[in-house]
Amino acid sequence: MSQTVASGADDRTAAPPLPNATRYLCAGAYLDSRFRTRVLDEILGDPYRAVAPSYGGTDLAPVVAHCLRAERMALIRDGLITALMVLLFLTGSVAPVLWLAVFLPAALLTLPRVRWGPWPLRTLLVCWAVAGVVSAPALLLSVGVIELVMFLSLPASSLVALLGAHFLLIVLSVLSPVLIALGYRVQRYLALAVDLAPGAGGGQAEENAWPSGRMSYVSRAQWGNIALYGAENPFVGAGRVHRSWSITVETDRTANGDNAPSPVPREHVRIDPADLHSFVRQRLLEMRDAVPSPPERVARLHISDHLAVRGTFARLDWERSATARSWGGQSHPLIDAATGLPHFTAPPETVTTAARHPQGGLRYYQRVTVGAEAGEVRSPAGHLLAPGEDQEIVVSAFIHLAVEGRMLYTQFVVTVLPPIRDDFHIVDELPVLGRPGIVWRALVRARAELAADAMFAPGRLVRALIRIVKANRAARNPARYPVYPFGARLSVRELGAEFREDRFTQVLDADKYSKLIERRLTEAVLDYLDAKDVDTSGYRAQAATLTSYGALITGGTFNGPVAAGTGAHATQNGSGK
Repeated sequence: MSQTVASGADDRTAAPPLPNATRYLCAGAYLDSRFRTRVLDEILGDPYRAVAPSYGGTDLAPVVAHCLRAERMALIRDGLITALMVLLFLTGSVAPVLWLAVFLPAALLTLPRVRWGPWPLRTLLVCWAVAGVVSAPALLLSVGVIELVMFLSLPASSLVALLGAHFLLIVLSVLSPVLIALGYRVQRYLALAVDLAPGAGGGQAEENAWPSGRMSYVSRAQWGNIALYGAENPFVGAGRVHRSWSITVETDRTANGDNAPSPVPREHVRIDPADLHSFVRQRLLEMRDAVPSPPERVARLHISDHLAVRGTFARLDWERSATARSWGGQSHPLIDAATGLPHFTAPPETVTTAARHPQGGLRYYQRVTVGAEAGEVRSPAGHLLAPGEDQEIVVSAFIHLAVEGRMLYTQFVVTVLPPIRDDFHIVDELPVLGRPGIVWRALVRARAELAADAMFAPGRLVRALIRIVKANRAARNPARYPVYPFGARLSVRELGAEFREDRFTQVLDADKYSKLIERRLTEAVLDYLDAKDVDTSGYRAQAATLTSYGALITGGTFNGPVAAGTGAHATQNGSGK
């Protein structure tokens, strides 16, 4: 194993400007505190955790750096608000009473569990807020009357000035947490407009705040070919499963041989999975490299290796199979004994060996990735008719070929990574607004959240400080545990994605590239088996059935039975009228 990657990966991580996907995720660090917290917990929470593969032009280094910067800005905001609250509470100011009467119910109404919860609770909070607004003038008036009685002996001019100054101080103390929160939001939008504008290089992110070793590891590991997954999904980072199927064929059933019953085993054709993978890869690459016409070329097609490994390692399991045991440090073959970190890149000989051992824990897939970027359209004279467009989805096909028990098993899994959340795209809009427009946008967008920004500041500050303390404490040594979860649990790109495709053209593009790769794979395997004189009639029948089940029906009216999926069955009785 190796912890190095090709130079091309290093070029990708260092090349400015930031790709769109990376810019949008960097913006999410400022716009969504929950997204920011989950990113920091996944990447920096455990220094021994593996990193999910990056898809769709996503570079983790600037995203995490901006998460750290956004967290620092939020800490300053919450620290100022909390300090102000404590000071006013200790001085006996009337401001905390007004906060509880007006701002607290408004803040609670912004919580998702309240917005989507029982309506009596929302009604109660609304009544609470209305009562607070109505009673606030009366409370201020009563305070003014008390002060008037206390300082009644002063001259009239001095008394008016004193009451006016005190009233202004109360108003400022009541509104100061909201003003701090509003200033934070304006500053955040200004930073987004400058640092993450289209074509920007990412601004002054907090890269120095990274632990240097972790930063280097994450920057390289995201481009590796080993995927240590911590949950149940071996394709972590690739999105949801769009389509999957498998086909089997007997390798001892030849096209021209005698397949009649026999007391001795039939001769079987020896198939090398590594050689078959190489043949399939060649056929798939022809979709990009052997097409002379650029409009017909699948230019965004890329093929790489994907070694899926369950990332929870048990020492007892390894002890039973290991010939040499060195329990002073990590001794698992997928863990670097020098650093204790998971390996992320396997050399070609390891990839080939994994392809030939389908029953092992190191499962090999050939990964075919297609970005749905639409190229520009030009007339024969060279005039631009339509500019290029980034659909933002990423279609990935995982191909597994296994030779076991005189059978060839073909597994095909297609995943679709949805586009990045629409609200993160605001960095494309802000730069053209100008400073006054940006400030106005911040004011408009912030009005519903200002009360929550102010009232929940102490709780956010405590949680952030606890997370920082946990992150900076001495990391636990995996060598001391019989079982340790090294696997990546989450993907940053998936955390920032929409739930599904947000345009129907994206659905159609995902289906198109799925079918193109599927057909190319099927024909390549059939050609290979035909050349080996293997009977492919069973393979063709299964492939035809899968093609029939894979029909996409949408819109209009369809009369008659429809069945799709594994074991699908549909019947129609009567005339159907």
